[in-house]
Amino acid sequence: MQAGKENSNNVIGNGVKIVAFSNQSRQDKKLLKKFVGFHWKHYRDDTQYIPLLDYEYLGFKLLGVRGFFEHRNLFFKHADMKFFLAFRENEIVGRCNAFVNHNHNKHWKDKIGFFGHFETINDTDVVHALLNAAQEWLKSMEMDTIRGPQNMPVNEATPGLMIKGFDSRPVIYYNYNKKYYETLLHEVGFKPIKRVLSFEIPVMNPMEEKLKRVAQKVIERYDITIETWSQRSFKERKREMFEIYNNAWDENFGFIPFTEEEFNAIINDMMYVMDKGLFQFLYVKGEPAAFLGGVPNLFEKLRPLSFCHRCELLRVIKMFLTKSRIKGFRLGYLGVKKKFQRLGLDGVMIWKQKAYCQKVGLQYSDVGWILEDNVKTIRLVEMMGGAKLSKTYAIFEKKIN
Repeated sequence: MQAGKENSNNVIGNGVKIVAFSNQSRQDKKLLKKFVGFHWKHYRDDTQYIPLLDYEYLGFKLLGVRGFFEHRNLFFKHADMKFFLAFRENEIVGRCNAFVNHNHNKHWKDKIGFFGHFETINDTDVVHALLNAAQEWLKSMEMDTIRGPQNMPVNEATPGLMIKGFDSRPVIYYNYNKKYYETLLHEVGFKPIKRVLSFEIPVMNPMEEKLKRVAQKVIERYDITIETWSQRSFKERKREMFEIYNNAWDENFGFIPFTEEEFNAIINDMMYVMDKGLFQFLYVKGEPAAFLGGVPNLFEKLRPLSFCHRCELLRVIKMFLTKSRIKGFRLGYLGVKKKFQRLGLDGVMIWKQKAYCQKVGLQYSDVGWILEDNVKTIRLVEMMGGAKLSKTYAIFEKKIN
């Protein structure tokens, strides 16, 4: 990440002052703490909002946690970012960051800049000031379009602004925001360009006969071998997953290829909380072809403690002590190599995963990050039985003048 200019202050009007900063200096780190801390006050009366741990943003060396916003985050090997805080009368009234992901623009051959971690009071002046500052910085980085919101981690957090599903079950790495954000973005000239859907599926329903019948035919026809996580070495599993994932999603809207270093870091971190039984690996005539995996919905056990709202270490301890009692999971990892995508392998994996879920007593699965025009995946979700649309997100965009 470029160090850029020193922290800058800019009074926009109506008493709104924007402070722009990076993540390099000691002063930057103080401002980042305020940046992260804003959501605690902003959502303090909203029981639907469950914040990630502050450590995930700011890092915690004692626990070996590398924060999303720390300059040592692998993301900043191929990205530049600026942070913005909006003040009125010395009180924080809004925040966002803006970033250029050079791997995204290289992959898609465009000049898209992003904004994310967007939070604000219900005030158009504040939103205008924040996003204008973000656009000006992106313009200085030679971008011609601003898109978002896109939170970090970029390849894991669901993109967009929640526009439906405000009373749905909180799920790890799904954005939650104030209802009025959609109106505010429209008022400052942003337009929705794509919607992303999330479905909740009960997994204790009886196995759908059609799914079971189709899966068994596919296995026989294409000489498919199914493996669990532990049947190969950890190193080999990571290599196979990395190869399959980048190949599978290469042409999907907004997809940004993982670097191998980033992907390995994610899998390494996931080992602390994963349920290996939720993963299935498929081979067609011995060739790695597809994988499916889920992670427990940690938000079930990450709700802030009533007697100590920001006791983060206690939240971590509570989560680890009670994670075995989590009743649902996010189906967050799926990849089928392009040359095998018409064989029905995804149905086979879902059939096997559902059988495991019923065996261990899980109750629900969340399937998300599904583009509204991805008819094939939506039909697959419907085949699972009992699927209910739970959340809808809109990705917004605006040309930079």
